[in-house]
Amino acid sequence: MSWQLSVVMIFFTLVMLTAYFLAFVPEECRRRKRGYTARQIINGYWPYVLAAAVVYGLMQAQFPLQRELNLFVNYDCTHYIEYLEGGLVAVFQSYTYPALTYLMTFVYLVLFSSVMIFTFLILAYTEEMTALKQFSLVFILNYMIAFPFYLLFPVRVTGYALSNVQPLMYELHPMIYEGITTVDPLDNCFPSLHAALIASALLIVHTTNLKRYEAFLAFAFSTIVFATLYLGVHWITDIVAGILLSVVTFRITETYGAQIMDCANAAAVSIERLVGIEETVVCTACACRIVVVPHMQSVNCPQCGAVIEHSVL
Repeated sequence: MSWQLSVVMIFFTLVMLTAYFLAFVPEECRRRKRGYTARQIINGYWPYVLAAAVVYGLMQAQFPLQRELNLFVNYDCTHYIEYLEGGLVAVFQSYTYPALTYLMTFVYLVLFSSVMIFTFLILAYTEEMTALKQFSLVFILNYMIAFPFYLLFPVRVTGYALSNVQPLMYELHPMIYEGITTVDPLDNCFPSLHAALIASALLIVHTTNLKRYEAFLAFAFSTIVFATLYLGVHWITDIVAGILLSVVTFRITETYGAQIMDCANAAAVSIERLVGIEETVVCTACACRIVVVPHMQSVNCPQCGAVIEHSVL
């Protein structure tokens, strides 16, 4: 992505994150978090940050890697989607206004990314650990399942596939077109990751007590979906497939999440031992101080043999 667009997006994303924090993080959580040190927070959340960063990096590097390794197929699957739904998506451009185009571009580029980042942050900040683990998993699974479709089932954006749909976002400013096409060949439509990821966030937040943020996510979901259709990016079929993908990954994490997270926790423990990340716990039976790695869930006291349950936070 061009550095100019990246700078603009980062600035507005930080502004949005600040607004979300003030609006949706309960005051009691802010007070409780003041008791944690930076070391505790880093030790507690580094696996989730690393996993999200790796997947996001893969998403951004996908097109450059395809280009370098020449992984492109020599066929276009757009006609299958067009045969299925025709030009129905054009209804979302029945009325176009410059102000609405700017607003929906902001929604597509900034609101979506800021909501995804903040969902991770609020789950971590409010210590909704079960939901945080599930969100981390669905984030990874959504992309892993969508990735083969992007490689093997290329579908062009509607703005450049249908004569009655304008590529409103891509032609809004050269900086936007240049920035997007640096990481996106404009044929990664099916399924829509915008729809899949925001729907996944909504499904997971629904399992928590963050009801005010859940209501905001419901609004964000409908707005983001509208933006993708209005701007000439996605087909209706892409949105339906994205929502179905979110349901599938949500069910996978519900059914197999515990086993997957046990494996991930074991990997985190191995990495912490390798790197030498340590913290100290006190035995509740004999007050012996025991050195452990942060994600080790229990440890035997070397002095009295008691089993000490350990939580990183």
